[in-house]
Amino acid sequence: EEMTASVRKRAGREKAPLLALESVRKACSEPTDEALAFERATFLQLRGSEQARALRHVFFAEREATRPPELAGVVPRALTSAAVVGGGTMGAGIAVALRDAGLPVILLERDGDSLQRGMERIREIYAGSLKRGRLSETVVTERLAGIRGTIEHAVLADVDLVVEAVFEDLQVKREVFRRLSEICRQDAILATNTSYLDPRLIVAGMPWPERFIGLHFFSPAQVMKLLEIIPVPETAPDVLAAGFALARRLGKIAVRAGICDGFIGNRILRTLRAQAERLLLAGASPGEVDAAMRDFGMPMGPFEAQDLGGLDIAAFQREAARERGESVFAPVADLLCEQGRLGQKTGAGWYDYLPGDRKPHESPTVHGAIEAARSAHAGLQTGLSWSAETLADCIVLPMINEAAAILEQGIALREADVDLVEVHGYGFPRWRGGLFCYARGRGLQDVVARLRALADAGMAPKPCGRLIRMAREEDLPG
Repeated sequence: EEMTASVRKRAGREKAPLLALESVRKACSEPTDEALAFERATFLQLRGSEQARALRHVFFAEREATRPPELAGVVPRALTSAAVVGGGTMGAGIAVALRDAGLPVILLERDGDSLQRGMERIREIYAGSLKRGRLSETVVTERLAGIRGTIEHAVLADVDLVVEAVFEDLQVKREVFRRLSEICRQDAILATNTSYLDPRLIVAGMPWPERFIGLHFFSPAQVMKLLEIIPVPETAPDVLAAGFALARRLGKIAVRAGICDGFIGNRILRTLRAQAERLLLAGASPGEVDAAMRDFGMPMGPFEAQDLGGLDIAAFQREAARERGESVFAPVADLLCEQGRLGQKTGAGWYDYLPGDRKPHESPTVHGAIEAARSAHAGLQTGLSWSAETLADCIVLPMINEAAAILEQGIALREADVDLVEVHGYGFPRWRGGLFCYARGRGLQDVVARLRALADAGMAPKPCGRLIRMAREEDLPG
């Protein structure tokens, strides 16, 4: 029973793990012919299921993603050494990922205190791996010996790859690359880890822009498998190929992304968060929304996830987007940030938290903020019934619509690329296959019809042209 409970907890709504466990149980307790018959019947049942189709889709998409057809025959630029600029949480994780892939790594920081903190973060990561038994003490010692810290830019003069991981500020990043352009070899690859900024603006006016590329790691960088690769127009083919070769070496899934605010993943994430807030204004509670998305298969609901990561991160991104003249829908989140409710780290965010306890509790303060925002957006109130399926549709279907717009604009090259971004970067259930796999399994005509109904209720944007065309093509014979 303990094993069953453990498997059920990890599997969620995925069918195969519990059935596999039941097959093992029967093999141990029943006659062989009966156990084999059950196993065969179970296999046939699962093989034809929608979940199996989705899992096969992800399996093959992962293997195709490592070597995109547009780079066939391109020899990647060689990488034998690397450096990371910035030793914060992300920079330390990137340094560990590069070192784990066998590269000697230099960590550059602006001053001695910052460098000491960065190196300590790296040591803490390896200490955790040692404690969990993932690495031996000998391996940890060897890995740490291959990471050197410095505050001198000149030390980077001969490295093959430099990854910038400093604060998400355009001028700060431009200054970093100005210094790197003066010091590094002409053929060294210079990469930014920006998650939102336009890489073209970062590199504008720099010499040899063909060696520049965006490498968007996901936090924690030493764990998360997704790597968005963002070329600028000048990026050389062998530099782009080097990005994919590096991903293979790191054991990561690489997806090429075009340039827009948030690239592929964070742009869709912005839609998710906006839709979640629309649901609040239309009468749902944060707990209901989070529960519905967990029921859909996500590891966490959108409000739980924001509390864990910190509301201030998204607030900074919204502020930057608004300064660029963009409209970002987050009326309740804006109010919570003004009140200093930044998530678990402040003991209050979308939920209240007791000292030393991460269990979320519904908050009267948050409900007051929702009521205040609702009064200013009365047009969003609807008569929708809040079943878990309705709540999930209000979030997932607009995400599919945004993904289709991303394809239309060439930000993503393939449907499978978007699916991999969602599965490996944002917790979309693997057994659903990603946004497009889920949409096609459900039926694109149903997705479009449901989106139109939500749009009429003021709960979602109208279906984009690409999604409508995809639905029409689905209905064509042959």
